[in-house]
Amino acid sequence: MNINATGNMMQTQMQTRKMDGSGQGNGQGGANGMKSVMQNLSAEDRVTLQNELSNISAEDKSAIKAQMKQIDATNMDSSTYLNELLSLINSSNEDTTSFSIYA
Repeated sequence: MNINATGNMMQTQMQTRKMDGSGQGNGQGGANGMKSVMQNLSAEDRVTLQNELSNISAEDKSAIKAQMKQIDATNMDSSTYLNELLSLINSSNEDTTSFSIYA
């Protein structure tokens, strides 16, 4: 009986957190609002984007995700949208890429 009561309390706490905005995503679908970005992509494009995001630092990733959420995909087809997202990642890589030449 106590197990069920505890389970009900946990469920109530979870519902309260989501309703007051303190749940993950704050109404933007979780995963820091990236759900809406991913929903506009095909499954193959999602994998491509995730692979590209996995190759960058956490600091850059956070900034890029914020920029991605600002892109309005309503007037773009899927490939154009993916290219816009990848260009954000590529511009970040160009900013942080460094090399050395030894003589």
